Order: sequence, then C-alpha cells, then structure tokens
Amino acid sequence: MHARRRFLVASAAAFASAFAPRVFSQEVLKQATIVVGYPPGGGTDILARLIADGLRGSYASAVVVENRPGAGGRIAAEYVKNAKNDGSALLFTPAFPLLIYPHVYRNLPYDTLRDFLPVGLGGRSMLCLSIGPAIPAEVASVAQFIEWAKANPTRAVFGAPSGSSQHFAGAMFARGAGIRLEHVPYKGGAPAIQDLLGGHIPANVSPVSEALPHHQAGKIRIIATTGAGRSRFLPEVPTMTELGYKDVIFQDGIGMFAPAGTPAGVVARLNAAMASAMKSEQGLSGLAKMGMELDNISPETYTASVKVDFERYRQIVQATGFKADD
Repeated sequence: MHARRRFLVASAAAFASAFAPRVFSQEVLKQATIVVGYPPGGGTDILARLIADGLRGSYASAVVVENRPGAGGRIAAEYVKNAKNDGSALLFTPAFPLLIYPHVYRNLPYDTLRDFLPVGLGGRSMLCLSIGPAIPAEVASVAQFIEWAKANPTRAVFGAPSGSSQHFAGAMFARGAGIRLEHVPYKGGAPAIQDLLGGHIPANVSPVSEALPHHQAGKIRIIATTGAGRSRFLPEVPTMTELGYKDVIFQDGIGMFAPAGTPAGVVARLNAAMASAMKSEQGLSGLAKMGMELDNISPETYTASVKVDFERYRQIVQATGFKADD
C-alpha cells in the first residue's frame, strides 16, 4: 500500500513538473500591442513607448506601440473594445476619450464602464495654458493674456483636441475670465504644439508634459497650470485656482485599459509589470523629463477613480453646454 502511495505521489510530481514550463510560458505573452489613438510624438505616444520598453520580457516577449489616430481617440478605443480579451491588445489613453466623450457624442461606438477594464496609470500630468510667438513677448501672464484677447477678439483662439480635457479647461477658463476664446480642434497634442511653435495659433492648452520642453527652451511661455497645487516642474508658474479660476482644476492620468472580459489575473499581472516599469530608474527619469508624476494604483482603485471622474466630467460638460457634431 505504501509502495503504491509513493508511486502515485511520484507520478503526480512528475506530471506537474512536465507541465510547469508550459504554464509558465503562457504567463508571458508572445506579443502585446499597446494602441494609442494619436499621432507619434505626443505625450501619450512617448509615455506608451516608455512603458512598452518596461513590459518587454516581464509581460510579453514583444510589446509594440500601434498608433491609430483619428476621431480624437475614438478609433483606437473602438478597435481595442473589439479586440481579443486575452491581454494582447491594450488601450493607452488620456482621460477624455473614455470619460468625456460619452457626455458629448450621441453615437459613441463604445460604453466606457461596460466595454473596458481599467488596468493602471502610466502617470499623471496637470494641464497648462501656453502662449507662443504669435503673441507679443511682453505678454507673460494670464492677466496680460486676457487683456490681449480682449484687444484682439478675432485672433483669440486656443488649440486642443475637440472634446478633450484640454478643450474643457480652455473653455472653463474663458468662461471664468469673461473673454471670447475660440477653440481650434486638433487630432492630437503634437500637431497643436507645432502650430503654437510656428505662430499659427496664439495659445494652446496641453498636458505639462507636452509643453514643458519648449517652455524650458524659451520657445513658448507657460503662464498657468491646472493642478490643485503648483507643478514641481514649474514652481514659478501659478495655478488657475491661485488666479481665481476655481473651476479650472484638471489633473488627469494617462492610463491603460483592457477589453472587458480580460481575466483578472492578466489585469493584475499587467498592473504589476507597469508599476515595476514606471518605478524603475528609466521610468522615473522618463516621467520627470515629461513633467509627469508617478501614480501607481491598483486596478480596483483605478476603476473606482474612473467612475468618479466619469460623473465629474458629466457636470463639467453640462456647465459649458458643449455639444459635439456626430
């Protein structure tokens, strides 16, 4: 009897050992694709590539970033919604396509709370109001910009992706300042910054991460930020709340989402791999260069945050009265 029992135990151990490598190999995917809904060169794209570098080997043998620009990020979101829910297709996006668009577009091809699983944050960045060479160099503060806008109502415009956090930050600022500041829509942050640098638009609202290098180079002037407190990367620049615009607080994260139905174990493993990548020396250095803050949170905490911000943006959209053309 004892011999038979030893035989069964040994057989079970041999069976488990034989299949252990196969189970382990399934944990690391052959390839994962991080889909970005904007052209290369913008803050979202740069951060996605930084994360992809950190995920190679730990999450998937190969990790590629695929740019699917168009419709302000909706094309990329719809693509990932319909992709396999095995962790191989992921959406890396700023907040607005999932948290704002549902409140401004009548015919959205996805349901944020039903079609996606929040995985984790790549980082957080407050927004900023920047002015460029189209505005005289002596204009260097929000108060002076308001005076310039009043004196030049036909030229007073700002660039931002339509329906984005940037769009609504600019609209809320103009509303609070009592000025006419028309919105010029862009497909992404990179082309808007290029037009600001080229003097084609006088002002732009963007994540700090996109404007900071050009501000530091003296090519544009960041005159206000939208965080609850000053950015540690721009300690000399006041916040909108400091200047009296209490409703202009925007400090969203750029996050990773998986299609609904992706196994919880895969989501947890991806979250852990992202956290490890962003806490690494390369990750922290990359975030600092882009003016972004580290914010590693669990999938559960991120899910709760998404639900809260979803409702907050519903109220902001209602306050501005903005309606998008489907």
